[in-house]
Amino acid sequence: GKDAQSVSRQYSLKISKLEQEIEQAKRELAETQKQLQELDSKELRDIPEKVMLQKECQKKMEAAKLKVQREARELEQKVAQMKHQQSQIQKRLCEESEKKKQLEAELQQDQQQIKVGFFLFPYDKD
Repeated sequence: GKDAQSVSRQYSLKISKLEQEIEQAKRELAETQKQLQELDSKELRDIPEKVMLQKECQKKMEAAKLKVQREARELEQKVAQMKHQQSQIQKRLCEESEKKKQLEAELQQDQQQIKVGFFLFPYDKD
């Protein structure tokens, strides 16, 4: 139980961090798209400068898109890994629970045998 909680906490922190990074990348992407739209709406006299700025914005957008995609993929992998670990822990928990039931049944059986033996062979004070 404690191992499961520890693993869960660790992955929750990792997921939160990745989600924050994805949100940051999305904000950067939105800002770059906004800059590109503003650039398109402006009438620049220097066409080469406008083309250069457009290319720069396009590069920023592509970089932001790649970052979002990579981090989303990493987040999906972490979630899949967590689900796998959760199923493994659940399986182990069921096995341990079954062992516990079996041991308790054996203990109860042993206690019953001790009681029967005590009544069959009472303690002699002499």
